[in-house]
Amino acid sequence: MSPGFIGDFEMYGHSPGYRRLLALAAAVSLPAYAQQTPLPRDLPLIEIIGTPLPGASIPRDAVPANVQSVTGGELRSQRSTSVADFLNRNLASVSVNEAQSNPFQPDVSFRGFTATPLLGNPIGISVFVDGVRVNESFGDTVFWDLIPTAAITTIDLLPGADPVFGLNTLGGALSVRTRSGREDPGLTADLSTGSFGRRSAQVTAGGATEVLDGFLAAQYYEEDGWRDHSPSEVKQLFGKAGWESGANSVNLSYTYADNTLTGNGLVPESLLEERREAVYSYPDETRPELHFAVLTGRHDFGRGLELTANVYRRELRVGTFNGDAEFDDDELEYEAENRRTRTRQTTNGGTLQLSYGGTLGGHEHRLALGVSRDKGEARFEQLEQEADFTPDRGTEGEGDFELDTHVEGRNTYDGVYLSDVVAFGDRTHLTMSGRYNRAKVSIEDLTGEEPDLNGRHSFSRFNPAAGLTFALSPAATIYGRYNEGFRVPTPVELTCASPEDPCALPVGFVADPPLDPVVARSWEAGARGDLAGNMRWNVTAYRTRLTDDILFTSVGASQGFFANVPSTRRQGVELGLVQRTEKLDWMMNYAYVDATFRTDTEIFNPVASELDGAQPETIQVQSGDRMPGLPDHLIKAAAEYRVTPSFQLGANILYASSQRYRGDEGNDFDELGGYAVVGVRAAYQFLNGMQLYAKADNVFDREYNTLGAFNRNAFDDDSEPREELGPVQRFVSPAAPRSFWVGVQYSLARR
Repeated sequence: MSPGFIGDFEMYGHSPGYRRLLALAAAVSLPAYAQQTPLPRDLPLIEIIGTPLPGASIPRDAVPANVQSVTGGELRSQRSTSVADFLNRNLASVSVNEAQSNPFQPDVSFRGFTATPLLGNPIGISVFVDGVRVNESFGDTVFWDLIPTAAITTIDLLPGADPVFGLNTLGGALSVRTRSGREDPGLTADLSTGSFGRRSAQVTAGGATEVLDGFLAAQYYEEDGWRDHSPSEVKQLFGKAGWESGANSVNLSYTYADNTLTGNGLVPESLLEERREAVYSYPDETRPELHFAVLTGRHDFGRGLELTANVYRRELRVGTFNGDAEFDDDELEYEAENRRTRTRQTTNGGTLQLSYGGTLGGHEHRLALGVSRDKGEARFEQLEQEADFTPDRGTEGEGDFELDTHVEGRNTYDGVYLSDVVAFGDRTHLTMSGRYNRAKVSIEDLTGEEPDLNGRHSFSRFNPAAGLTFALSPAATIYGRYNEGFRVPTPVELTCASPEDPCALPVGFVADPPLDPVVARSWEAGARGDLAGNMRWNVTAYRTRLTDDILFTSVGASQGFFANVPSTRRQGVELGLVQRTEKLDWMMNYAYVDATFRTDTEIFNPVASELDGAQPETIQVQSGDRMPGLPDHLIKAAAEYRVTPSFQLGANILYASSQRYRGDEGNDFDELGGYAVVGVRAAYQFLNGMQLYAKADNVFDREYNTLGAFNRNAFDDDSEPREELGPVQRFVSPAAPRSFWVGVQYSLARR
């Protein structure tokens, strides 16, 4: 196997044609496809999915964008902890902020847009699993721990505000597709252990008859965590049953997850200097439980006409428990408080798509017409309990929890989309698409004490897109495109939008002024091609401008509000180079991400207080100021050397430049420093289907931080709660120290 690049071991036992198809699908999808992927000796066109549902496939050279694709085999061969971890190490313009210091709870940013499980971040990436949008209805959040890595067959990262992928696709869409028994027959078992008490077990099994197939994946993961009081446990189960006969096929999949995640967040730099494992306060626990079923069907009418449909039900229950320090304005001292939330989100929906590939008016077309509906309902409770601090800044509750908030949010999203790729000869392809979205969002107070909270909101918009590719030669293609995207405020944002009544996160609701929807207008242009010696290159430039961007302004440690900002912009450049030789595979890419405010504005100061006249109430932001939490330079490189056919060594390097602290939107203070981190791995295959592997991260044991924010420190140097307003200090999220993992994998013979 080739860890870090698509491995022969992952395809062990498949037919030669199938092995070649998988290798091509991973290798020719442009630079980050190839970033950890060997190039085949010949490079015929393959196809990628251009819509949420399969059926509307587009030739690679017809795509007017730097789409990035990888296979599940690559993810598993790198032993990535989660999808987010793999994206961070491999894909261009992707960065991660470990806001919770938990590998399953990161903020994942792509081209300056974020997908995160934490309420309060501006969400700009839509995530799909088997054609179903899994941004949760309550706050558009994405729970990375609910995507089973063992069940993934492909991942496509499509950049820009592509309207076909619907709401929330401001900066990109991530499309994950799961495995089946027909494509992945056989049995695999994997056991590993490592630093921080990590223990992991994984089993997959698949098989098929002439018309039936089935696939099952089960995974268990636990660790003590490298920081104090930070254990986590992840349990994932995925099953899929399929039927295929002639022109028809049906698949039913089910995903279950029951996880316990501890993420103790940012700490003052002063505390970190004493002990990097320390936490500011605890506990901070999240318990998501998921039931997710998807039924997909396809019918081929012949003559290039195909009908695809899916229906789904997604039920997610999330419980949180947080121990916080809260300043009492009357007593002028910090007090301990426990907050518990319970959220139940149920989403039902489906998509119907008719696609056609054939000749119309003398030109080849690839048409797709689709309609979709997603209907979500969420019930949210927040309870509070008085507490005392322990000597190490933990909390111990006193008395009962009291209900503080109980609301119900509903949303209905309807969409109609059309996409067409027209071939003008062999060298020119025109892509045109558009989507009409209509969204209804409502909120209702269930306590009977906040009738002004009740409200209904409606939004609608048509978003267009157009692009062109032109082959200068068989080895070089240029492209360009323009598209628009649309995001509506979520129930969380609509009811937490007033600086006079800030909300506690996860969110305590009040009757707030309405927010405007976000509109994204995106441009992209680039070139890609092949060089002698099986080398591939690409260069891409992009710009996305947002109108009425929705940002969260924090007020102290756990409160804040959402507000529209007139205009923000993300722009940048991506450069990629990859080569495969008989012994050595290597890749390198560079990304420049420039995320800035584009209008002068005032943002609420998160550390402002009437008791501290030195802190202004607002932060003065000028056009051109950088947005916080985003490094503007990213360099990723990887190499793998095949010592023998059975023994491979690999290494990867990740560099991220400095970034602004949250709370420094005015760019008035020093930046959080950048970092470079190195990982190595090895794999040895012996006997029949047996493999030993080892992996080390942060091999030089660098001490670095992935996120910074300004906050007030509630504790003195002896960890005692202050009897006065705490000083403003820099808080940071420390990254994990050097760590090691070893494991063994065994696979029974495959087809």
